[in-house]
Amino acid sequence: MRAFAFALEHEPGADPVSDAFREDPDLYAHSLSCNVTPDHFWRVDRLVGPTAGLEAATAAFESRGRAVDCLGVEGPGAEFRFELLHRDPTSRVLFASWARTDGCGSIPHLALDHLGPGVLFATERREARYEWRVLLPDDAGLGRLYDALQAASGDDVSLDLRQVTDESGWLGAYSGRPALPYAQYETMRAAVERGYYETPREITVGELAEELDTPRSTLSYRLRRAEAELANSFVRGER
Repeated sequence: MRAFAFALEHEPGADPVSDAFREDPDLYAHSLSCNVTPDHFWRVDRLVGPTAGLEAATAAFESRGRAVDCLGVEGPGAEFRFELLHRDPTSRVLFASWARTDGCGSIPHLALDHLGPGVLFATERREARYEWRVLLPDDAGLGRLYDALQAASGDDVSLDLRQVTDESGWLGAYSGRPALPYAQYETMRAAVERGYYETPREITVGELAEELDTPRSTLSYRLRRAEAELANSFVRGER
């Protein structure tokens, strides 16, 4: 098996979902499941970020319909179904499914057409970048899929081939980011960016708390909880 990675970027105003992520750089999404048959496609996604950004992105997903995963089409499409499976102040879990139509050049269906069955998908979104990872058999005709993706992409979508690697590159993307509460994630991201985890450390907890205008005890608690979740997630993954 090998992994094929590529990214889509829509021009501003071309896609409401892309615009919602572009407007809030703290939003992040990754697929929990992507499933395709010759006639249907359904998926589950997890979104993480500030509440306002989550509301905007969720509304854009629902209004955009199947066109979120179709290149060069508009409208909700046939038999489109959308459901909010979970919500809290820092995350959403979304379900969507729809029937295939002739007007939809969907990425999963193009992969099914050109690579055959047994192909797996994982996606990630941040800002304007919508990245796909495709796990496929070694002997699959990857060139035909890439040509089909380029042909289906409109003028307002750029397609960026990222890499073709072994399956380990796909596994890391499919696992997605651990389900940290947003405040913990933001605190840990700031700690990483400011060198808290470097050796030697470039900033102390007190200095970081002052920069973030957060009580030292609160920041320390968030880091401990985030570190515990990451450690537990890693150990569970090894079992």
